[in-house]
Amino acid sequence: MAMDDEAARKARSEKLRTQIDRLKKKDGSDTSTSVPEKPDCDSSGGKSPREFIHERMRELDEEDSEQ
Repeated sequence: MAMDDEAARKARSEKLRTQIDRLKKKDGSDTSTSVPEKPDCDSSGGKSPREFIHERMRELDEEDSEQ
């Protein structure tokens, strides 16, 4: 019985490896050659996420009060 489980695990792992290889080729991305994205022009400018959120909330409040 233990041999059947081991054989099933090996078969499943091989199937998964084949599927992963196929998806990598289809996607065309390889982690070893990937380049990080450049930050957007309208980035938060080095602010902490909390500071950015508070600033954005103030901006939205100002827009709402103008309307």
